[in-house]
Amino acid sequence: MRYLAPAAIGGFLAMSGAALACPTFSQTGASYTLTGQQLYSPQSYSVVAGGNNNIRNCNIPGVSRTGYVTSAPDFSFYLSGMDPYYLVADVQADCDAVLLVNTANATWMFDDDSAGNLMPRIEINGAHNLNGRVDVWVGTYSTNYCNATLNMESWYAQAPAPQPQPQPLPQPVPQPAPQPVACPTWQYQGQTYNMTGQQLYSPQTFSVTAQGGAQLRPCGLDYPGYASTAPQYTFNLSGMDPYYLVLDVTSQCDSLLLVNTSNGSWLFDDDSNGNLDPRLEVRGAQNLNGRLDVWVGTYGNSNCQGTLTAETWYAQAPQPQPQPQPIPVPQPQPQPVGGCPTYQLYGQQISVTGQTLYAPQSYPVQAGGTTEISACNLGGGWGYANAAPHYSFNLSGMDGYGRLEIEVSASCDTTLLVNTPTAQWLFDDDSNGNLQPLLNVPSGGQLNGRLDVWVGTYNGSTCPATVELETWYN
Repeated sequence: MRYLAPAAIGGFLAMSGAALACPTFSQTGASYTLTGQQLYSPQSYSVVAGGNNNIRNCNIPGVSRTGYVTSAPDFSFYLSGMDPYYLVADVQADCDAVLLVNTANATWMFDDDSAGNLMPRIEINGAHNLNGRVDVWVGTYSTNYCNATLNMESWYAQAPAPQPQPQPLPQPVPQPAPQPVACPTWQYQGQTYNMTGQQLYSPQTFSVTAQGGAQLRPCGLDYPGYASTAPQYTFNLSGMDPYYLVLDVTSQCDSLLLVNTSNGSWLFDDDSNGNLDPRLEVRGAQNLNGRLDVWVGTYGNSNCQGTLTAETWYAQAPQPQPQPQPIPVPQPQPQPVGGCPTYQLYGQQISVTGQTLYAPQSYPVQAGGTTEISACNLGGGWGYANAAPHYSFNLSGMDGYGRLEIEVSASCDTTLLVNTPTAQWLFDDDSNGNLQPLLNVPSGGQLNGRLDVWVGTYNGSTCPATVELETWYN
């Protein structure tokens, strides 16, 4: 919901650090993992063209043209299997658009009007420029913003070899041997999520396309079936010591699961979930705390839609309670779970732009915590919160907005704790009325980056709550 006259909250909202003024590949945009073969069918992505940074002023090697872009890229593409291809990127927009690219070997490329009608087009050649991460900014020639579409398509880098001259008798034309598909490897990342064992104790589901690609046995993996080079999902896990992890798939074809754990072990299953679907149990903190990559492949090298479910279970049953004593024994005070709030842990990770937040976005949360934050040296505040944030928002395109409003609605007395991209702590208790908190954080380039949010409670209780984010121009 919008409020017409909320004020910044006293000393809690003092911000520091200079705003980012130029495009940089130290941040990422909306991320996609693709192969050259997938891009041979054109892929399109909606985007808002524009930004506050004039790249003419940024001393980018080889780029001395005018155009306005954001600091963080609009898109980050993780590409593989690009050796036989070159890549064409072009834009269709409602205004005079520009295109800026940083290739896999950190080469900058720029175009303004090569596609005609004031639209940009760039051809990227060479496997060294394409295999790896490619960042793309869609900007405008002037300072305005407009709706746009980025189109990406791969083309074969060499034309087919000429056919031999006709002979007196027709000769069969040899067919080219199919290009081998690269084996599954953890050197690429899939769509990435940062999660804790506690968050996964409530089952999490992810839409996935089960797909073939490389045959597993020739890859040194003694399993049947096929899987892609890059994993579909990469999970950065923490707090997994008391749990084991169950992964299962439901799909419309004969699917399989391939997992590379945090200590480099490969795990596989085909049909343990019934109906030709797979299920895996991953046990041991050494396999779970850290990065875990997941491939959803197929037995017969086909493709189909499916759902991946991830859920933690306690590895050991709870210990039995001691028998009552004739004289009550004082119970020890409970220790804080996980300690004080810290930005060294991640919450559920969400990437969002300032323009998206101009329409209020709401996120469900279980308010509460076990640590009294007044003892945590966070610069002020009271109530209870957990060590890990509920959400870690990766913000971009915040330069053109005056403030970011964050508010909570719940059935209990909640608190709000925020750590900004400049590592500043902010806190509020009741500014939203009815014992609910509200923060107005000054926006601008200093808000581009990671913003962590904790929704706690004043008295250590828990209750369902909703946290809402919204950008304002004023």
